[in-house]
Amino acid sequence: MKPTITLPPFPDSIENWWWNATKEKWPDWEEEKLLNSLRQEIVAQSDRFNKDRSFEAGSYGSRDLSIFAYGNFYFSRTWMAMNYAVAETLSFCNWSAPRKGPIRILDLGSGTGASGLATLHLLRNFGIKNPIELTAWDYSGKSLSFLKNLQRGCSELWPESRVVTNRYDLRSFANHDQKQKFDLVLMGYSFNEILQDQEICDRDLWLLECCQLLKRSGFLIITEPAEMKICKNLQESASMLNKRNKSLHIHAPYLNGLHCPMAEKESKFFSHEVRRYRPVKTVEILNRPLRLEIREVKFGLSILSPTFPNHEVSGFRTFRIISPIKKRKGTISFLGMGSDGQEYLYEFQRRGLLKEEMNNLLFLERGDIMHLEGGEIKEEKKRVRLNSIGSLRGAFVPRIGVSI
Repeated sequence: MKPTITLPPFPDSIENWWWNATKEKWPDWEEEKLLNSLRQEIVAQSDRFNKDRSFEAGSYGSRDLSIFAYGNFYFSRTWMAMNYAVAETLSFCNWSAPRKGPIRILDLGSGTGASGLATLHLLRNFGIKNPIELTAWDYSGKSLSFLKNLQRGCSELWPESRVVTNRYDLRSFANHDQKQKFDLVLMGYSFNEILQDQEICDRDLWLLECCQLLKRSGFLIITEPAEMKICKNLQESASMLNKRNKSLHIHAPYLNGLHCPMAEKESKFFSHEVRRYRPVKTVEILNRPLRLEIREVKFGLSILSPTFPNHEVSGFRTFRIISPIKKRKGTISFLGMGSDGQEYLYEFQRRGLLKEEMNNLLFLERGDIMHLEGGEIKEEKKRVRLNSIGSLRGAFVPRIGVSI
C-alpha cells in the first residue's frame, strides 16, 4: 500500500534552533542540568495538559523554562498534527490557493507557532508559489516573540512569507476588523484552552465568530488533544455550528458533511486519529528517564468551510478507519465509519492473504480514508468480509517522508 501523499518530516533546522536557543539562554549550565530542568518542566506540562487542565497566564506561555520545554519536546508533535490536518484539507477537501495574490492564514492561540509555521512549510513543500501572510494571535507576548524569532531564524523553510503577530484576548473578537478575511484559520490544540470552563452556548457562538473570518473558499482547521471529553466537545460544537449556519459545512472527520455519530450517540468511543511518528533526537534524549509515549501523534480533528464537501456514494465502500488495525489468529480487521455515517467492521481472512498483503493492511493507520472498488462485496449486519485486498484503495493515506 503506497501513501497517497507524503508529508515532509519535521525540519532538523527547527529542532536545532530550539536546542541552540535553550543553551544560549543558560550558557553556564552543564548539559545534564539543562536536560533535567527541561524534564521537570515537561512533566509539569504533561500534568497540566492531561490532568489539571490549567492554563493560567502566569504559568503557561510566560516563563522561559516553560516555553523552552514545550519547544524542545512538544512543538514537533503539534507541528505534525497540523501537517496531517492541512494535508487533508489540500488533497482530499480540495482547498486551492488563490489564483492571484497572497495566501492569508490566521493562527488562533498560536503560542510559539507550531501550527502556523507547519502550514507555511507544508504549502511551500507542496509547490504552492503564492506569497503567504501568517497572522498569529495569542495572549502571550513572550510566545509571539519566540514565534517571530523562529520564523526569522529558519527563513529558508518558508520563502516569500511574512508573519504578523498580535497579542490578543481570544475569548472575544469584539475589537477585530471583520473586513479582514482569511484563506485558512487554524487552531492547533488551542480551542479547548481558549474556552476552558465556558458554557456550551458561549463556545458555539465563539466558533461561529471564528467562521466569520473565513473567505468564501476558506477553511477552518482545528486539531485537539486526543482526550474523550475534549474531542466530543469539538465534534458537538462543529455539529451545532453546521445546524445553526447551513452555509458552513463539515468536511472532516467524516464524509458527505455528516456529523460525528460517536458524539451524537454518547458512545464510549470518541473520534480521533493515531499516526505513527518517529520522534526527533532531542525528544528521545529528553524522554529517556521520563518514558512518556512519543512514537505516536494522536489528535482530534474538525475541518469546516463555506464550500460544499466532496460527495461520496453513500454506504460502506468509502470509509475512514476509526480503530486500531487488529491482527488475530485468522483475521486482520478494523472499524470504519462509512460515507453513510454508519460504523462497519472490515474483516480480511488471513488464509487468503499473501505476506505482502498482510503487511499492506498492517501499514494502515487510524484516520486513513479508504475505498473499496470492483464488483460485488457482501455486507451483512454492518460486517464486511473480504478474502483479498485487491479492491482496497487509498483515498487519503498520508505518511511522513524520510529525512535526507
